[in-house]
Amino acid sequence: MCAASSSHIENEISLQRDGIAAFEILYKKYWYQLYCIAVKYSGSAPDAEELVQNLFEKIWRNRASLQVKNWGAFLTVSLRNMVIDFHRRQSQKNKFLKNYHPHAAIHSMEEELDQEQLLVLIENHLHELPEKTQTIFKLSRYEHKSVKEIAGHMQLTEKAVEYHITRSIKLLRQHLRNYLNTWFTLF
Repeated sequence: MCAASSSHIENEISLQRDGIAAFEILYKKYWYQLYCIAVKYSGSAPDAEELVQNLFEKIWRNRASLQVKNWGAFLTVSLRNMVIDFHRRQSQKNKFLKNYHPHAAIHSMEEELDQEQLLVLIENHLHELPEKTQTIFKLSRYEHKSVKEIAGHMQLTEKAVEYHITRSIKLLRQHLRNYLNTWFTLF
């Protein structure tokens, strides 16, 4: 299993002074230990390899400005911070994927287009009805007025309003039957 090795050589390693030779010593000495820590906390060998590789790349890029006395502690803390960032990114990614459903987006776009098409068809067939029936239907279905409100607004009895609504729905059902059957069988 993974085991930590310690040595006093780490206090003498200077990337600025010794360059690539010092870097190779650090890499050989700490890679496996850091890999084991990363596997433990990331839960994935490929992710652990990537984390450790990224850590050593970062050290190499910043070698000119690093002044480290205890490489073991420095590398462990640096890896810990990278693992925390890794989990934060994974969490954000999972939240995004949970909330993003491409099929649902496509489905809702199709539904929206179908609804628009249906509204156009309804409008076209409503014109076949008398003006009073059209107005009552629109007040009922588009403006969501109650039968009582429509009756008061148009100075009609509630029975007369119900008659006009029923008449318009009956006409629309007849004309839109094929469209609605096709639409419902698709979904």
